[in-house]
Amino acid sequence: MGVHEVNHTITRMVDSAMSAHSASDEVREQLLTLASRSFASATDLDSDAAAQLERAVAGCVRLGVSLDTTLSIVIGAMELVISIETPPTADSVLRAVRAATEIVARVYKQARSNERVDEGRAVAAALLRGDSAKILGHCSHIGVADSYTILAMRLPPLRGRHREGPPTATEPVAPRMHFEVRRRFGPSALTLLADNGATILIPDTAPNDYAALAAFNDCLATADGTVPTALTMHALTTDLPAVAEQVHAALDLATRLGMTGRLYRFSDIAVEYQLTRPGPGRDALSTVLDPLEEHPDLLATLRCYIDSGLDRRRTARRLHLHPNSVDYRLKRILRLTGYDSTDPTGLWNLRSALVIRDHHTEYTALGA
Repeated sequence: MGVHEVNHTITRMVDSAMSAHSASDEVREQLLTLASRSFASATDLDSDAAAQLERAVAGCVRLGVSLDTTLSIVIGAMELVISIETPPTADSVLRAVRAATEIVARVYKQARSNERVDEGRAVAAALLRGDSAKILGHCSHIGVADSYTILAMRLPPLRGRHREGPPTATEPVAPRMHFEVRRRFGPSALTLLADNGATILIPDTAPNDYAALAAFNDCLATADGTVPTALTMHALTTDLPAVAEQVHAALDLATRLGMTGRLYRFSDIAVEYQLTRPGPGRDALSTVLDPLEEHPDLLATLRCYIDSGLDRRRTARRLHLHPNSVDYRLKRILRLTGYDSTDPTGLWNLRSALVIRDHHTEYTALGA
């Protein structure tokens, strides 16, 4: 079979596939490209040829060509090689067909996975906007639950994934997160990514106890051992918009306060969260540390003392001071503020004032 006959046969094969799908001229051109790439790679499917074939298959996916049609074109074009005057060995064609089939299967599988992710993202966004769960249930293949566990996460920079198989710790967190969400919580769990984090909605029918959520968060650790910071809270579907906003505000506060690298319940930071809400209590506590404004060394000592678990010797080591110097500074804080850092009530007021101060400082720095 000569070149002209091969081209004619490929054209007839594509036109036959077209007649069954009433496709457009763009689809016809894409199928012709696919057939040509397949024919050319039947004898030597090296890395360059495989990449060209993969791009042609991806083009078919983009245009909505069915998997059956794509496979028939690829295999049919490769079989034509056997009809030429000096055909290759059957083994070489068989190897090429097997490799090409794997490429087609991988591209279509990834496309289907992306469709599920996109659909889940759309449903999650709708629920977080407060759209009717009943309408969503009719419009989507994803069932809408009566309630969800909200998991707000702070993630490293998000990038795409470029290989098959289960993701590993050496890969970016986002693609591993999609994989683990499906594996651990099922197809009804919804994920919505943002620039620096994610919102995951886990239905009440899936495992959603703290241990399961903490294990999920820990499995997303990066290769250097960095664990994402996350915060969780349960909510009825109708309350998702308001509760999700609270959860993300609490997660933001936890991050500002240095509470990172693990999963927190909302109750773990409820006091700090409430302290940062507008009201007379916050206004009163916000002035407690005003006398220390001109004494940054005292503020630093108070912060270090609290972060060191109220251990004066550890505080001294961290600040490169003698323990007696730490005692002296704590007494000065008492004289200036009226609150004793060694007394439970005084310590609570001082720590609360620090939380409010840190929140206000960060909030102002962000230009809010």
